[in-house]
Amino acid sequence: MPIGCFGGRTLTRIVCRLASSVAVAWAYSRAHSAGVSRLRSLASVGPGDWPTMSAHTYPDAPALRTPDGVALTMRGLEDRASRLASALRAAGIAPGERIAILGTDSVGYAVTLFASLKLGTIGAPLNYRLAAAELAALTALADPAVLVLESRYAHLFDDLRAAAPNLRLVLTLDRPLSGVASVEEFTDAHDPPGQASLPAATSDDDVLLWMLTSGTTGTPRVVAQTQRMIKANTAKGVLEQGFQPRECLYAGTPLFHVSGMGWLYYAISRGAALMLLPQFDATAVLGCLRSGVVTRCLLVPSMVVALLDHPDVGPVPALRSIAYGGSAMPPELVRRLHDTFGCDLYNTFGAGTEGGGQTILRPADHRAAFAGRPHLLGSIGRPMFGVDLRLCDADGNEVGVGTVGEIRTRSDTVMSGYVGNPELTATKVVDGWIRSGDMARRDDEGYLYLAGRVDDMILRGGENIFPAEIENVLVDHPTVAEAAVVGLPDQRWGQIVVAAVVAGPGAVPDPDELRAHCRSRLAGYKTPARVVVVATLPKNASGKTVRAQLAATLAVTA
Repeated sequence: MPIGCFGGRTLTRIVCRLASSVAVAWAYSRAHSAGVSRLRSLASVGPGDWPTMSAHTYPDAPALRTPDGVALTMRGLEDRASRLASALRAAGIAPGERIAILGTDSVGYAVTLFASLKLGTIGAPLNYRLAAAELAALTALADPAVLVLESRYAHLFDDLRAAAPNLRLVLTLDRPLSGVASVEEFTDAHDPPGQASLPAATSDDDVLLWMLTSGTTGTPRVVAQTQRMIKANTAKGVLEQGFQPRECLYAGTPLFHVSGMGWLYYAISRGAALMLLPQFDATAVLGCLRSGVVTRCLLVPSMVVALLDHPDVGPVPALRSIAYGGSAMPPELVRRLHDTFGCDLYNTFGAGTEGGGQTILRPADHRAAFAGRPHLLGSIGRPMFGVDLRLCDADGNEVGVGTVGEIRTRSDTVMSGYVGNPELTATKVVDGWIRSGDMARRDDEGYLYLAGRVDDMILRGGENIFPAEIENVLVDHPTVAEAAVVGLPDQRWGQIVVAAVVAGPGAVPDPDELRAHCRSRLAGYKTPARVVVVATLPKNASGKTVRAQLAATLAVTA
C-alpha cells in the first residue's frame, strides 16, 4: 500500500515503531557481537539463580542445616550470597577470575560457592586432604584472584600465596586472622546488611568451575565445567532420584568433591536443605539420621561400612533413600544396607569431574535383586536420563552384548576440557564422546557390569583379565573386608595375577583358602597366583586404591 494512503498520525506511529525496532535490533546486535548480550543474560537461568528462585517460592524453608538446627533459610542464603557477590564485584573481582576455596564443609563455604556462581567468577575448590606441596601446585594452576580458606589451614597461607602471583584478596571462612578479614566482615564492609538479590549474569557457555585434581597418577589436572554442564548434571540428579521441596539431603562426600557439590546444587535448586558436617563422622551422621531431619543421603562404601558397624545403628523410618557409589560395593554389603535401613537404594556411577553421572541402578532394580535376581547387585545399572552410552574397543568400534568395552558417553554433562592441556583433552573427548577409561560389559537387558579400568587390565598369556571381577569374588569371602588385584611381571606369562586383601573385623584370611575360593568361581587363569594379607591398601586423597603403589610394594615382597 502506498505511504500516501496512511493518515499522518498512523504514518508517524509506524515510523516510530520501525525506528524503535531498528534501534533495539542495533543495540542487541552490538551487545551480541561483544558477547555480553544483556537480553540473553536476563533470559538465561544459571545455578547462581537457584537461591533466588527457591527464596521466592520457599522463603522460610531451611536451605543449610547443621546438627544444631537451621543455619540459613532460602531467603537467608539468597541474601548472603548476593551480598558477597556484590562485595567481591565492588572490590574489583571480575567474571572469569578464579576464587580458590580451602576448607571443610561449612555454611560459609556454600555461600561462597553461590556468590561465585552469581558473579560469574570461576570457583576452584581445593582438596584439604592433599599435602602442602600438592595444594601449592594446584593453587599455581588455578592462579586465583581470591583465596578463601578456613582458619585451621592458616599455616598453609604463605605457601599458597607464593604459588598465586595474581592473588589480590584473601578471606577466611570462619574467624578472622591477623590482617585477614572473614567472609562475613568483608561482606558487611562492602555491602551492609539488608535484603539483597543479585541475578546471575551468566550464560550456558560460561565456565563456572575449575575442578582441580591430582588424580591417581599424581599429575595435576584442571577440569573446566560450564554452566550448561552444572545445570544438566543437577537436572539429571533431581529427576533420577526424585528429590522434593523441603526435604533434607546429606552427602558424605565433601563440597570440594564433584558429588558433594552436586548434592548442594540438588538441594538448593529443588527447594530442599543440605545438612552440613565438617567431615564424615559415623556417630554424627547416625545422630542426624535418627533425628528424622535427614531424608536422603549419599555414601561411599567405606562410610557404609562405618555406619553398619556402628553399635547404635538401626532402622531410620524418616530415611527415604541412600545413594551409594564412588567405588565398587560388594553385593553382600548392599544387602546389609537394605536389611538395616529398608529404604530405597540407588547405585550411581559416572565419570565424575569430567563426564558427570553416566549410569544408575534404581530402587526397582534393587528390589528385583532382593526378590530373586541377585546378579543385579553386581551391576552399575543402565544409562541415566540424557546420556547416550556405548561400549567400544580400542579402535572406537562399538562391541556387542557380553563383550567388554570402554564406556564412552555423550551428554550435556561432558566437560569443556582440561585447562591449558588441549592434547590431553583431545585424547579424553573424541567427537563429543568422553572416554571414561572404565571397562564394562552389557547384558541383553541393557544392564552394565564393571570390569575395571583400561589401565588396570592384566594381560596373562594373551588373556585379558580385569581386576574388578576377581576383587568382587574376594570380598564375597567372609574373612575379607577389602581387596585389590594387580598384574606383576612374569617371564613365562608376561603378567600374573596378585591380590592384596584386608581382613574383616576379627577375621584371619587364609591365602590358600582364598585362592581356592577364587578357583571355584573363576577360570584358572584369573585365579590369583599369590594372595597377600595387608593392613591397609594405599589410597589417594579421594579414597581410591593407587594400584601402581600397591604393585610396587607387592613386587618388593615377592
